[in-house]
Amino acid sequence: MEEIDCPSDADADATAEEEALYFNRRHPLVANGLRMLERAATALAEEPDRYEVIYPVLHLHTATEALLRGRLAMHWAGDIWPAANGDLDSNRRARGEYEGLGLHEAADLAARWCDTDIAAARADLLAFAYVRNRVLLSSDRDSDSLAAIRCRALPVLDLMLALVETDVLGQLTEDVADQYARAVRRSLRRVRAATARVREAVEERRRAVAPQLAHAKVVVPCPYCGEFAVPAGDYTVECLLCGRDFGSSAHHAAADLAPLAVDEPERCPDCGYHSILNNTPTAARPDAEVDVCLYDGRVMRAEAE
Repeated sequence: MEEIDCPSDADADATAEEEALYFNRRHPLVANGLRMLERAATALAEEPDRYEVIYPVLHLHTATEALLRGRLAMHWAGDIWPAANGDLDSNRRARGEYEGLGLHEAADLAARWCDTDIAAARADLLAFAYVRNRVLLSSDRDSDSLAAIRCRALPVLDLMLALVETDVLGQLTEDVADQYARAVRRSLRRVRAATARVREAVEERRRAVAPQLAHAKVVVPCPYCGEFAVPAGDYTVECLLCGRDFGSSAHHAAADLAPLAVDEPERCPDCGYHSILNNTPTAARPDAEVDVCLYDGRVMRAEAE
């Protein structure tokens, strides 16, 4: 899509401000979502400390919900503005007395009307929702690292860029004069530039740990950053990419990597440790689920065949 440069003279600046004000009134959810998206991407591209990183996470989570709902509002206001009794009431809406949608409900509804493939990104949205939950509930020592947050945020940033460029701008071009889309394009350029810096930070981290992972017999995914970066085959288990320490493979790591397991991790018949991680993909077999002994660092033969 052709990008229109922002004029630099005073008259053009006034026009840009008028465009922004018009857009804010016409599509407030999209306007506010874009502001939060830009702020989140910019902060994640920098180096926020563990006390500050909570804010871009919350901004990105809220921006995603607002932009999905904003696209819905462009289609049909009844999707997002019903009052408690189901009626559309502009007065109650202005006071905030309407039935809200969560991120996942907004994604389900928006998927029906959007050209962007939101359904394919549901796993990424869910994973980032868990990041949001963890930053709100975790202590400093247990919080996700910036590397983990960037890994989970990147596909969400990509999804929102695609949504705004494909669906929001497409709808704006149909609904109003194309000049009012210029403010959106300017914001998109800034978000895209910040997202590129986030992507480079993730890629730099991947390149840094690649030699170590290449020598590992078996590598399983980290549930925090989502990367295949947890090598098996040692007494201690950690994610080399995001730094998450899973502790002793004999007693903790299998349970930490599969926290929904009902019972104690299965005992390996060879090493004797309760270190079997069941039903996991590996870097070598990302589309299969096998059993892995985290201490021995091998795929269990019966499950691999």
